[in-house]
Amino acid sequence: MSKTRGESTRDTGLKDKPRRWSKEEWRNAVAEAPPFSVALGQKLRTVRERKGWTTEDIATSAQGYGLGWHRTTVGQIELGKRALSAIELLMLPFLYGEPLVKLLPSEVTHLTDTTAANISYLVAFAITGEVWDQPGSGPLHRPGRFHFKGQEERVGRFVQALLDKPNPWPLEAVAAHIATPDEAEMKAAKRLDTTPHYVAYAARMTWGHGLTEERDTRLNRRPDTPADRRALQAARGHVTRELINELNPVIRRLEEQRTPTLSKEI
Repeated sequence: MSKTRGESTRDTGLKDKPRRWSKEEWRNAVAEAPPFSVALGQKLRTVRERKGWTTEDIATSAQGYGLGWHRTTVGQIELGKRALSAIELLMLPFLYGEPLVKLLPSEVTHLTDTTAANISYLVAFAITGEVWDQPGSGPLHRPGRFHFKGQEERVGRFVQALLDKPNPWPLEAVAAHIATPDEAEMKAAKRLDTTPHYVAYAARMTWGHGLTEERDTRLNRRPDTPADRRALQAARGHVTRELINELNPVIRRLEEQRTPTLSKEI
């Protein structure tokens, strides 16, 4: 069976394809996951003891590479009480004689108070930008990958809000005709006893643009466009009434498709 680049031992240093997690297994693993610094410290201690080295040996090696470590520094790191800088993390292979991927914890850990990760996936994602997954799926959010605290609750609230909010547009509305109602369309809605959204939609369906633009276009076409301010205002009102009369039958046809939950207050 061929592997994707995310599965390559050469790219990630990981030999085996990670297990598949159920939602319950992943939820339990996240709940019991230790902080990353604790898991990393335990892994480093295991490697050090397997090689028969002391904390003094590691500290001396670190000092040779320009790190200001002492025996107590190594002890604090192994207890998870001292976090490593990015430079220190990258230099671990020099100190422990192992590839970095073999020094990282293999279990699920908390990177922060709100984010947990399966380190196998974190390494694959960080190094190659790919993970073991099927094309078109969501690699970051499936069980066994990453956990972002509160994400499910936030998404759930957002979806519920969308479901609770009535759709202000006609059924099967065309996206090209959807636009935020302008002031003229809001005023026209009161005259037509409908919603501003229906006026805005009907205007764009009829003329290809909003009520205000159509009013100004027709007003400018008139050979007798008044220059006086009050007369111009009266002319605008006259043109607007003509446009409202044109929109009225269009809106009534649209209202036949009105959803039961739609009200004029939307």
